[in-house]
Amino acid sequence: MLDGWIRRRIIWYLNNKQVLEWRAKRHGQCARCGKCCGSCLAYDSKKKRCRIYRIRPSICKAFPLTPEDLDTIQTCGFYFDK
Repeated sequence: MLDGWIRRRIIWYLNNKQVLEWRAKRHGQCARCGKCCGSCLAYDSKKKRCRIYRIRPSICKAFPLTPEDLDTIQTCGFYFDK
């Protein structure tokens, strides 16, 4: 999970043009499964919600950034066009 966290930040800050292209191919909505944010310090695993949801960073709002972000999350409500 840590390698994905680092990869997403590098993409977010250094390749924002590619992020915009992927965002145009992203569809669906959050299924609130918690798998993408389960290792985040702001995620409350007992209540299954984000403690800082209203003020969460833009990178969190943009998840998933790339199709690779969904490789390990089977229950995610988002998908990308091929």
